[in-house]
Amino acid sequence: MLVRFDPFREADRITEQVDQMLRRGASVPMDAVRHGNQVFVSFDLPGVDPEAIDLTVERDVLTVTATRRFERAEGDELLANERPQGTFTRRVLLGESLDTSAVEAAYDHGVLTITLPVAEQAQPRRIAVGGTGSRQAIEAEVSSEG
Repeated sequence: MLVRFDPFREADRITEQVDQMLRRGASVPMDAVRHGNQVFVSFDLPGVDPEAIDLTVERDVLTVTATRRFERAEGDELLANERPQGTFTRRVLLGESLDTSAVEAAYDHGVLTITLPVAEQAQPRRIAVGGTGSRQAIEAEVSSEG
């Protein structure tokens, strides 16, 4: 059986929650990685129904909003309530080098993965260097007028 109330543990838990909110805010943890010509941004959203996720791109800002609520059945006796719930928002500033018109999203095992292709004009490209293979001297014309 779980111990219902320990004032010292409760004080530690509250201190930890306040510390987390001050450091990260009530946001969503994420990772971002570029692989080739795509950028993958993954957000941890465990326990969130995919229907409760809202994803928008406006100009160069990607916004993820998710809502997580836990329903208790009648007669449930709450012994611990530490998992955060409510609405969570994360905004990510996107660079101009990404093609925001071709964003894709997938949600699997509590992780939302956004795929953003790198814009064609921002992709690395090889530049051919041409030349004749010989140097030519540039001579300045001297005016005889004076």
